[in-house]
Amino acid sequence: MKSSTFNSHYSLLGDLLALLTDYHANGAYEKLKENVTLLDKENYAVMIRTTNFESKNFSENFIYVDKHAYEYLKKSKVYPNDLIMNKIANPGTVYFMPNIGKPVSLGMNLFLLRIDKSKADPYFVYSFLRQNEDYVKSFASGSTTKTITKDDVRKLRVYSPPLPEQIKIAEILSTWDNAINTVQKLLANSQQQKKALMQQLLTGKKRFAGFEGEWEEKRLGDISDMNSGGTPKSSVPEFYNGDFPWVSIADMTKQGKFINFTERYITGLGIENSSARLYPKNTILYAMYASIGESSIANVECCSSQAILGIRTRKELYYEFLYFYLCFLKEEIKLQGQQGTQSNLNAGMVKDFKIKLPSLPEQQKIAAVLTTADQEIDNLRAQLNHLK
Repeated sequence: MKSSTFNSHYSLLGDLLALLTDYHANGAYEKLKENVTLLDKENYAVMIRTTNFESKNFSENFIYVDKHAYEYLKKSKVYPNDLIMNKIANPGTVYFMPNIGKPVSLGMNLFLLRIDKSKADPYFVYSFLRQNEDYVKSFASGSTTKTITKDDVRKLRVYSPPLPEQIKIAEILSTWDNAINTVQKLLANSQQQKKALMQQLLTGKKRFAGFEGEWEEKRLGDISDMNSGGTPKSSVPEFYNGDFPWVSIADMTKQGKFINFTERYITGLGIENSSARLYPKNTILYAMYASIGESSIANVECCSSQAILGIRTRKELYYEFLYFYLCFLKEEIKLQGQQGTQSNLNAGMVKDFKIKLPSLPEQQKIAAVLTTADQEIDNLRAQLNHLK
């Protein structure tokens, strides 16, 4: 934000504040230590911290203080519509205090900014500071640990049209932000529900009506055919810009479940002169290097790099069931890679994966239910992207 843009509609933030304070305004370190004890168990007041704002969780994971400490910290009592700013960790980041239905005290390493409502609308100022966070952060200084000071905060210039206009704009922004927060919560909830559903359905803990019988444990290599891909020499132009999609791990991480197109394409000559091979539609693409355990389904005939294993299921294994099963294993596989000496996978290791299989119709039913869960998540993501 350039200084030339600061015209008559801009004000110094210090001129809009009724209060600018912090935890240490309440007394010397020794006095604070004598009078304030932080409590994990619920008590009279919440000591608000950055982590509460970042997680957007104002119902749990609180630190508390008793009534004596709360009253001792009277200079930094926090009320709804106050602004909170990081002083040290990520200095300049601003948060808006919601009404959590409990007394609130300011945590350490934070500033409390109370806007004078006769001069500015708190949510309007908050929105401006969030929108111009890079400008705010440019005031932080320090060689090792950057900090922002009270004087820095007071010197910040804030766009300040007439108060009635601010209030109207703030109402619109608040409605919009509330819609975003609602969709974010719905998305997080749907993702958790899908995770729980996978845990129940892919292990046989939950069965659908009409299905019975024991699941059989199989070696993945005995119920599928696998081949890794290959990369034609990049120095030969005739091998590239052809008609055959060539899948990289970047394509998988960008597109998710289904691969419909790729960033790079190779020619038939490129396939003939490398270890690349054509995978038919519905081949499971499984990352063995880098993003280990990442899975996708080829929605078109394609090739891949050698970092990807193509898995073609046989008649007793439904390809979408395998896709969800590999997604279910992903965190476990990644953890094993981090803890062991072997950080990558190879075809032999994947062939030795053990998988418990119900009947083919039950596999298809499980895959259909999880696909519906995916569609709900995708719809919520689309809503969120539209709102943002």
